[in-house]
Amino acid sequence: MPPRLAPAAVGILALASAAGEASATVTEYTDQSAYNAAISNSTIFNFDAVTLPGTVLPGGVTFGDLSVTGSGDDFPIVVGSGSLVYAGSAFFTSLSLAPGVDASDVLLTSAGSRAIGFMYGDFADGGGTPFTVTLSTGDSFQLSTPPNPGFDTGFIGFVSNTPITSVTFSDDGQGFDLLQVDNSPAGAVGAPEPGPFALLATGLLYLAVLPRRRRIRIELRR
Repeated sequence: MPPRLAPAAVGILALASAAGEASATVTEYTDQSAYNAAISNSTIFNFDAVTLPGTVLPGGVTFGDLSVTGSGDDFPIVVGSGSLVYAGSAFFTSLSLAPGVDASDVLLTSAGSRAIGFMYGDFADGGGTPFTVTLSTGDSFQLSTPPNPGFDTGFIGFVSNTPITSVTFSDDGQGFDLLQVDNSPAGAVGAPEPGPFALLATGLLYLAVLPRRRRIRIELRR
């Protein structure tokens, strides 16, 4: 590259770096061990202390800056420990009043998490019910509930390089359940792997510097 093109390469480098920082990168985890290995300083919230054993509590739940509720016309409740489902663990559920017509949605909002995970299930529908998880970043993921409703549970977690301020679980069945939330605040996860823009920026910087290094070597040989 001739010397006069080096400033142009630097300009492209700056644009590529800015574009890389602005784009959201979300990694999905369905294995809880792998998710735990990718995060740090997380706090686990469950529903055991929200209501007394053997009772139910209508309405949403707040854990610090995390809020869990239903959406639309859903009926949100917390089922206390000691029930016949999920080995007696307490859980939050959002029940649709019009199954198959209105989705049963669970909405979680936060002040902004770089990593957040959930243990989920579904006691009111058959196993393998499809559902969608939508993040505030615009990313959407398709999954299915565990095959043995009311007993088996699944896990889904996300690590993002931009804050996640909301997560929506939605299916078209009777209800959807959350048993646990594993939350890490912004900055509590490791640095993300270099994205394509970062790699492009590194390559352009190398191309801008390489010709100058070659000229120095030629002058030293003379």
